[in-house]
Amino acid sequence: MEIRDIPLDQINDPLFQPRDKLEVAGIEALANSIRELGLINPILVQKTDTGYRLIAGTRRYHAFQMLGRETIPAKIMEQEDREAALLQFSENFHRQDLNPIQTARMLQFLLEEMRLTTIEIAQLTNKSRDWVSRNLSFLEMPDYLIEAVETGVINPSIAYELKRIPDDNIRQIYVNYALQGGCTEKIARQWVNQATATIAARDQRIATRESRPIEPPPPPSPEPQPNRCRICGAPEPNVILEAILLCWHCQQAISKKPHEL
Repeated sequence: MEIRDIPLDQINDPLFQPRDKLEVAGIEALANSIRELGLINPILVQKTDTGYRLIAGTRRYHAFQMLGRETIPAKIMEQEDREAALLQFSENFHRQDLNPIQTARMLQFLLEEMRLTTIEIAQLTNKSRDWVSRNLSFLEMPDYLIEAVETGVINPSIAYELKRIPDDNIRQIYVNYALQGGCTEKIARQWVNQATATIAARDQRIATRESRPIEPPPPPSPEPQPNRCRICGAPEPNVILEAILLCWHCQQAISKKPHEL
C-alpha cells in the first residue's frame, strides 16, 4: 500500500463519522505526542475525484491541523467504498472510547447504508445478533434519554429498561428520579413494572368511562310554591296565616267549594 505525504486541505470527511464531537483535550494530547515523537501510524485515505477521503485516523488528522502542519503521511488504499467503510468501521469499533450511542450509530450505518443484515453485522463485530439488536434499540429512545446516555449521566442498561415505559410523560418522571437520586438496573425494572401497571389501570378507567351510555340530565326541580289561604287563595307574604283546627269533613268542604263559604 502506497504511503505519501498528502495536503490536509485535499482530505475530505469519511463516509461515516461515529463521533459527533471530538474531545479537544484528547486532540491536544495527541498533538503534543506527535510533536515530540512524530506520527507513528499514517492515516488511511482513499483516492476520489475531488481529492482523498479519510478512512481511518480522524484524531490524527485533527492533531496535524492543530499543529499547523500542511501535509500528513497517509496510506492510500484502492478498495471500493463498501470495503473502505467496513475497514473504517473495524478500526473505530474496537476503540474503547466509543459510547453506546456512537456504537449504535455505527451499527445503524452498516444496516441502512451498507445494507448489511443483523447476522452479517454480528459476524463482523464478533458479537451475538441479540447484542446488535439491543444496541440498535438505543436509537429508538427519546432524545433526552439518548443525550443522557451519550453524556454518561445515566447508565445504558438503566436507560434500556426505562425506555420500555410506554407513556413518555411518566417515563420522563422516572428518568428524573434516576438522574437526581441514582438508580440501579433492578430498581429501574421495578419502576417499569410500577409505571406499566399504573398506565394500564388509567387506560382501563378511561375505557370504562367512555363505554358508559350518556345519561340525560335530571329534570329541573319545580320551584317551591308559597303557602296560600285555603279560602281566598292569598299568598303567605300578603297575609298572616294562622293554623286552625278543622275536622275532616270541614276540610273537605273547604277544599271542594271554597267560593261557597
